[in-house]
Amino acid sequence: MNQIPESKKNHLWRKTIWHTDPEEFPLGPHHSVEVYCCEESNGYAVWYARRLAKDDDRNTAGAENGDYLLAYFAKTKRDDAIEHAVLIANSDATVDAVIAALDALAKKAQKV
Repeated sequence: MNQIPESKKNHLWRKTIWHTDPEEFPLGPHHSVEVYCCEESNGYAVWYARRLAKDDDRNTAGAENGDYLLAYFAKTKRDDAIEHAVLIANSDATVDAVIAALDALAKKAQKV
């Protein structure tokens, strides 16, 4: 069973777009790409967490690994924040196209 880390339990919605297969790499390295929406102290944030290997073919967009704040919503816009996260995480049928779209958004986002 895959346990959810304590830091991710406050996420309203999250989707792992891609991750390394734990059966193929049981000891690591563990890489992933995910989008999530979480409640912050004064609103809701949509994040893009990018953890790709340095030699991954999808690293051509120029985006670096890290957490990117894609959008921030007021306390009264909870549903809008979740909808925004769902739409960008499901923007294409292929994983590579979704990652490319997220990398394009990351260029305009704040990296944390």
